[in-house]
Amino acid sequence: MRYLSGIAILTVLLFSSVVISAYADPPNDKGDHHMGPVTGSKELEKLKTLAGTWRGTTVMEGKEMPVTVTYKTSSNGSIVVETLFPGTPHEMVSVYYDQNGKLGMTHYCALNNQPHMTMDKSSDSEIDLVFANGTNLDPAKGLYMHDVSFDFKDDNSMVQKWTLFENGKEKDVSTFTFTRAKQ
Repeated sequence: MRYLSGIAILTVLLFSSVVISAYADPPNDKGDHHMGPVTGSKELEKLKTLAGTWRGTTVMEGKEMPVTVTYKTSSNGSIVVETLFPGTPHEMVSVYYDQNGKLGMTHYCALNNQPHMTMDKSSDSEIDLVFANGTNLDPAKGLYMHDVSFDFKDDNSMVQKWTLFENGKEKDVSTFTFTRAKQ
C-alpha cells in the first residue's frame, strides 16, 4: 500500500508539472514555447504608452465635468484596456488590440451595446477608429458610439473625441481633454 501511494503521488506531481508548464509557457503562433512580450502595430504600441491614470474634463448636458480614464496593458502586451469613468455607474471599458496587423477595438458601452471599431487613419500624433460592426445594436436604428479619435498633444496630454450616432446619423460629439495624472 505504501508503494502505491508513492507511485500515485509521483504521478500526480508529474502530471501537475506538465499542466503548469503548458500554461506557463504556451506555444506562440509558430508552435514555439517561447513567450516574450507581444509587440504590436505602431498604433497599439502608442496606446501602451498611455498606461496609468489620466484626468481631465468633458461637457455633458451643457455642463463641464471632471473625468478620469485609466489605461493598462494586459495579456502579455497584446491588448490595452481603457476604463472611462472608473468606479462610477457609467464606467465603460474599451479593449484595443491588433487585428491582422491593424488596430481595432471593442467598446463595452453604458448604452448596453458593444461597437467594434477599426483604424481609419493614423499619424505620429493622431489615431482615428471608425465603426465596423457591433453586438447588441442595429446601426440603422440604434444609439451607439460610431468613432473615436485620439489627438496626442505631447506625452502627457491628449484630446479624445467620441462620436455618437443615432438612426444611422451623427447625433453628438463628446470631447475629452486629458492630462496624465502625477504618480
